[in-house]
Amino acid sequence: MAPSVVQTDNPAFYDRHWQKTDTSMDPNIIMKSDLLISMVPDGVKTIVDVGCGDGFITHRLAERWEVTGVDRSAIAVSKLRCRAIEASADALPLKDRSVDLVHSSQMLEHLPDGVYEGAISEMNRVASRWLLLSVPFREQILRRVALCPKCGLEFNTDGHLRSFDETVIDKAFPDFERIRTEHVGPPEKPSYATLERARQKFAKRWYVWKGSKLQCPRCDETNFQVLPRNFLHKLVDQSIDRATTIANFVSRRKPEPYWFIALLKRRSA
Repeated sequence: MAPSVVQTDNPAFYDRHWQKTDTSMDPNIIMKSDLLISMVPDGVKTIVDVGCGDGFITHRLAERWEVTGVDRSAIAVSKLRCRAIEASADALPLKDRSVDLVHSSQMLEHLPDGVYEGAISEMNRVASRWLLLSVPFREQILRRVALCPKCGLEFNTDGHLRSFDETVIDKAFPDFERIRTEHVGPPEKPSYATLERARQKFAKRWYVWKGSKLQCPRCDETNFQVLPRNFLHKLVDQSIDRATTIANFVSRRKPEPYWFIALLKRRSA
């Protein structure tokens, strides 16, 4: 979880998101779905897609396998054309080891404490053999944080609460062995929590842009405006950009693909 970003678990956030989001129009999602399909192992017959969203990847999987889509959003579930279940990831109404493969794309990073651990346990319980997971790679959560002008909530505009790399996934699923990892998506320049906090505090720069349509997950405020900034604020902002570049040069960090995909196999299988 990102430091100082308040955790919220508002079901209405997901309904609002899937009411207006169509992932089938995103070329990066299309490319990722092609790779996900290619990573499904031979012998798989049944798949559950946990946190399936609007169902674009779910439907692509359903062209080849018997797929069940699960999402806590009634709006998302209403878009599915395959077997669908409205349920939270930490309470899957499925029997132990009842599916060959559990798939989840861009879901785990949204889960608050408690729900996250429960979802990990449920995915481990339901999968008989395989896990196929996609999450943002080493995402700096504080990079995309907005400040609600009404209630003062600092929140990631994508609803992300935690960051992942291969080590985090391996630790979350000790009963599984990661046998394949792929990195995909648009490249992102690495950033740093301390510098992003300094940018927000001293440069008054939050992740709000002209014409942005944000909604606070706590109070539902929608009137987000870019804060007025003077010359000093902009100078600080530029200095933080330079400091980020220097830190990346010293640490030899280069832009990295936004997502990574991990295929894991149950050790006892």
